[in-house]
Amino acid sequence: MSTDDTTLPAYGMPLRALANGEVDADGHLRRNPAELPWNLFRVQGPLDAGRLATAVEQVTLATDVLHLRLRSTPGGPRLVRRAPAALKLETVEVTAAVTDGRLSAEAAAVLAPVFFDKPDLRHDPVGRILLVRGDDGEQLLAFAFDHSVLDGWALGLLTRAVATAYRSGGHSPRGRGFADFVTGLPDERTREESLARWQDLLAPHPLPDPPLGLPGAAQEPPASYVSDGHFDGPLPERLAADLTAAAAGTGLSRAELLFAATALAAELWAAGSQPLLSLRHGHTRPEDVLVIGPLVEPCVLLPPDPAPPTVGAWLAAHSRTNAALPPTYGRSIREVAPLAPRNIGVNVLPPARPLPLGPGARATTASRTFLAPLWPDQPPAEPSTAAIWLNYYMDRPDRVEVTLSHDTRVVPSPGPLLDTVLAVVAAAAHEPDLPVADLRARAGDGAP
Repeated sequence: MSTDDTTLPAYGMPLRALANGEVDADGHLRRNPAELPWNLFRVQGPLDAGRLATAVEQVTLATDVLHLRLRSTPGGPRLVRRAPAALKLETVEVTAAVTDGRLSAEAAAVLAPVFFDKPDLRHDPVGRILLVRGDDGEQLLAFAFDHSVLDGWALGLLTRAVATAYRSGGHSPRGRGFADFVTGLPDERTREESLARWQDLLAPHPLPDPPLGLPGAAQEPPASYVSDGHFDGPLPERLAADLTAAAAGTGLSRAELLFAATALAAELWAAGSQPLLSLRHGHTRPEDVLVIGPLVEPCVLLPPDPAPPTVGAWLAAHSRTNAALPPTYGRSIREVAPLAPRNIGVNVLPPARPLPLGPGARATTASRTFLAPLWPDQPPAEPSTAAIWLNYYMDRPDRVEVTLSHDTRVVPSPGPLLDTVLAVVAAAAHEPDLPVADLRARAGDGAP
């Protein structure tokens, strides 16, 4: 791939932002329609704000993707290089940062614009890092960036880099930067051939998928889905224990099991196989772990073919099938085959590890319960690419949490589907040789 000193070929999901966002007369992306990736940490222990400010400046100055902006050009979408400029740590004092174990209304009012207001990418900083200090002794550290430069996975790398720089007093990036990553991608023919393979893979799974038969559901799925129902909370404790036992028995990771169990649960409630919408992270090689940028790729997880007869074998086959999917190299499957809408969308988020900041000090990701004051009202109904989107969180080995949105016409309640996911994982842990047909009969009886 060719490049020069001032631009790079645009890569990955940000291309959709350029296609769907607000673009000025010169082709520059002004406003990205995608939500900002962000995180809020609760800081325990002593924190030197001056040292933290230095760490923020060192890391953001050295992160080349933060100095690139999207622009449409006659030669195609490009990433235009700007003069590197470090982000500044913002510090805000509030009377109380925490009230009754949750984010205070005062702190929520400060943080909501940081997390939810879209920056003007021609004039505003591409991200904000904010330290909120309360007279109650609470300290909150917020990170938020435009989705055209960071995804959620990469945001975790950046926050860990800031913590490391804070501890060590300096920042020395290792590994290749984003520019080297992009220019090191395969040639155009290889990328085209890899993407074209998706056309054949998805041909047996045309849209719409076979409808879900969940209790009270509409007989036919709508052409376009709307997320008008929401759930956020922990799943029964037995799920985490069963995941651990099933992982030991199958050799799969807990995340692989959750993906496969969700696919099988969906199939048990449907009249046919269920491909799942999902997100695949582009950081797959050890040498790219320090390449932070918009490398998340939408993809489709395929059911195993042929489908094995027992639960344990079915889950293992699902994992093998999707481990062999062709890379997209930053291109969209939509270029060669219909990607959505699908009945089910699923993502498994990596654990949010605490950030060590020094002796007696660390930063821990705030829980969704703690963050509840940021959303005083029910989220508005919005178009969705799936009848139900599930995001699983495994921040603790003994607990699995989920946030989900669903179209209440197709998924009147997520309970039966989630109960079936639990039943699939339990079978994998304790009855791996159980026939899938037996599990389907239980689901049909409404008592998985």
